[in-house]
Amino acid sequence: MMPAMAEDPVLEAAFDWLLQLQEAPDDPVIRAGWAAWRRSDPAHEAAWARVCATWRDLGEAGPLRGAPVQVGPAPVARDTGAVPPRRALRRRAMMAAAAAVVAMLAVASVRPGGFAGLGADAATGVAETRRVVLADGSRVELDGRTAIRSRFDDGRREVTLIDGGAFFDVMPDPARPFIVRAGDVAVTVTGTAFDVAADGGRVVVEVASGTVRVAPARGRRVEQLAAGDRLAVDTASGAVTRGRLAPEDVGAWRDGRLFVSDATVAEVVAELRRHQPGWILITDAALGARRVTGLYDLRDPQRALKAMMRPVGGEVRAFGPLLTLVTAAG
Repeated sequence: MMPAMAEDPVLEAAFDWLLQLQEAPDDPVIRAGWAAWRRSDPAHEAAWARVCATWRDLGEAGPLRGAPVQVGPAPVARDTGAVPPRRALRRRAMMAAAAAVVAMLAVASVRPGGFAGLGADAATGVAETRRVVLADGSRVELDGRTAIRSRFDDGRREVTLIDGGAFFDVMPDPARPFIVRAGDVAVTVTGTAFDVAADGGRVVVEVASGTVRVAPARGRRVEQLAAGDRLAVDTASGAVTRGRLAPEDVGAWRDGRLFVSDATVAEVVAELRRHQPGWILITDAALGARRVTGLYDLRDPQRALKAMMRPVGGEVRAFGPLLTLVTAAG
């Protein structure tokens, strides 16, 4: 769902003008139309001031190239009546960018302390990994933008994956099964090594060694996984998809690598978001559903994005260091 700010047609239009000026700061038709739009209604001028303040809040994103960000009276320009050209960014990309800029102000600066209200007892920020030793001696490696909460007592060992991804190396204890919860999905083991990732829309479990039992929500049957097994659970529908991968590729993010096989663009972007400050937004649902296979460098998310886009006909557009749009080519 888009933030409320992006649903306002006046604010949407203001973001539209801002991004057009970013694209073509010296185009006289665009500048004339922009000036006329601002003068035509006080609400337009107020919306322009608001989006400029939002843009400045991005910090290093900086001002528009060659187009001063003005919050005073609009420059006098003849209203040509021309419809502003859309150029490379289509209308849906403009709307998506508007939503992203607003949403990004809340998520771009995620730090471990930001999970405090969720009861996290261990967390990481963007592009940060961390190793944690739990009370029973089990070890957990946290991916970027990840938070966990643990609860241990005489009868159980339980960790909740609040967000992100984590690799677990569990100390054997048949009397106390080790349970990882991610939303409504529960992964139960007695001693093994496995990876769990949750991005809000799905939960993925991959096993490096040993066996695990996965109980998806919605009353679906329990799935048994062994080394090299992969299970993805759609949290909205409860649908389950199984796959295989080399056990040594489980948790490859720990070495700065991301190996994917027949994954959707959206799934790969969800992982890359943990390793790049700001926000990566896919503006085309069909593009997000296309499938890719490859090995990507998590230490350079922009390069990984561009490499992924080449075979599927997509483009990567960066607006400063905090906003990246992934769009269909053309």
